[in-house]
Amino acid sequence: MKEFFKKYLFVFEWIGAAILIGVGIFTVLDNSILVILVGLILFVFALLRVVPLLKTTPDKVLRIIYAVEILLNLVAGILLVVEGSKGDASSLMDADNRIFGYIIGGVLYLRGFVHFYATSMRKEPNDYVKFFTNLALFTVGTFIIARGGFETMFLAYVILVLACLSALFIGYSGFKHYRNNRYELRAREETKKAVEKEKEQPTDSISDPASKKQDVVVPEKEEKKDEAQL
Repeated sequence: MKEFFKKYLFVFEWIGAAILIGVGIFTVLDNSILVILVGLILFVFALLRVVPLLKTTPDKVLRIIYAVEILLNLVAGILLVVEGSKGDASSLMDADNRIFGYIIGGVLYLRGFVHFYATSMRKEPNDYVKFFTNLALFTVGTFIIARGGFETMFLAYVILVLACLSALFIGYSGFKHYRNNRYELRAREETKKAVEKEKEQPTDSISDPASKKQDVVVPEKEEKKDEAQL
């Protein structure tokens, strides 16, 4: 089974890429699933970070802070999914989408704040990508909270862009796996043909060189010397 998924991984990657694009387009056309989709994103991100993040954090204080952040993300994700599945998310979103915006803005603000606290106060490793990514999250979260929400259509287009980018990366990964699979298949076929061709060729009989009698040229005996020497 493991070999099957390894061999046909590109199929699942291409299907996943197509589904992502479809979900992004549907989110723009119908905003009713926006709350559920955002809730699922928060829930999945938080759930998949639990074990790797907490196990690789030696600082006990920082580990507790990470655990609290993950717990809040899980609660926010579950709340959005539950309210969105009711078919009426009016309890979370009023006319200006303020509550919905506060939840998303709070999650983004918290992620940026925890990152900068960990890197500056607890000496957590950092790099340029992490720095600018969390700076952007912190800024966007602060902007959403200060503005009191955002337009739902704007978030739908953001999700569409993210879905297309994710589909692009997943699709390219599937392309590489498919290409490698075809190259390996072609290499096996060529090797098989070469082995069969070698077997079909007649092998020359090896003879013992000692068995072959070589023509030995025996020099004629010198003519007898004159019977009588002068």
